[in-house]
Amino acid sequence: MEIKANAIIRVDALTSEIGSHILNASERGLLLAMPESRPVGTKISVTLHIEDPIYEISVSGIIVHIRPVEGADPRVAARAGILLTDAGPDWLALCRRLARMAGLSGR
Repeated sequence: MEIKANAIIRVDALTSEIGSHILNASERGLLLAMPESRPVGTKISVTLHIEDPIYEISVSGIIVHIRPVEGADPRVAARAGILLTDAGPDWLALCRRLARMAGLSGR
């Protein structure tokens, strides 16, 4: 499902937090706009900031595909597909709510 949300990513314990944007999300993965490319197989943690109501959701995963992006926005050098390996009930609830809002759920 399409979602445009701000996120903070951390690639490993040695890197600082990096601002990012989530472009697409599902219960099993997400698509991130990233300021720099990372190799497939890189472990990544993502904290999504929700504004209404205000709260945070943190998930972890592995980059399974990466595509460089050329364009006018210097904050987006690549799009990364993330396979989630750790996502709690808050993430699942958000995805199900988005699916209902988009009319993708039979509930």
